[in-house]
Amino acid sequence: MTLETAFAEIQQFWPTGLPFAFGRGQAAARLSAEFGRPFPPDLVAYLDRVAPAEDMEFATVGNPLQLYGLARLGPQQPGYSFNPVTQTPLPDWNPAFFLLADEGADPLVLDLGQPAAGIRKLLHGAGNWDEGDPVADTLGQFLLCSAARHHALQAFEDEPIVDDAQGFRLAPQAAAWLFPRLKTWARAHYAAWCAAFDNA
Repeated sequence: MTLETAFAEIQQFWPTGLPFAFGRGQAAARLSAEFGRPFPPDLVAYLDRVAPAEDMEFATVGNPLQLYGLARLGPQQPGYSFNPVTQTPLPDWNPAFFLLADEGADPLVLDLGQPAAGIRKLLHGAGNWDEGDPVADTLGQFLLCSAARHHALQAFEDEPIVDDAQGFRLAPQAAAWLFPRLKTWARAHYAAWCAAFDNA
């Protein structure tokens, strides 16, 4: 899914577009030089046309998904790739990982060594960064699914989560809106976005 397709879909439920100020300029060239490798075209398009200027949050079931702003992006990521106390790289981090966001400190990365593998969510505290699951094939799909889940949790019932004898569920209006769309948009990654809900 391209960024253009994703934003056309987002425009349908967020008429003013994503609620953050877009960055502008040549961030891709700067960051590519910092990483010392060429970037895939969709990452270049994201960085130069779509990426937020500042960090922004998407609602999730637990910790919010924090999408990093342009100023925060780069190869030195404190606690992941870099120790700010010793000012040294952390050896277990793959230097090809481009950290886009985190969810409760679980990093969401694009592996620049194999960008066709899409976006993966790694598990913080697992002992290494090998554990994790794919959540999207493209940046467009990742942004669309993030925005859709956020919208479902914010735009319908006052209490979007129901936790009772019938299970942990997304409330009816939100569920009726979100689940059919994510089956289309997330495709093979549907469970990555909806597995928390017993009614998904």
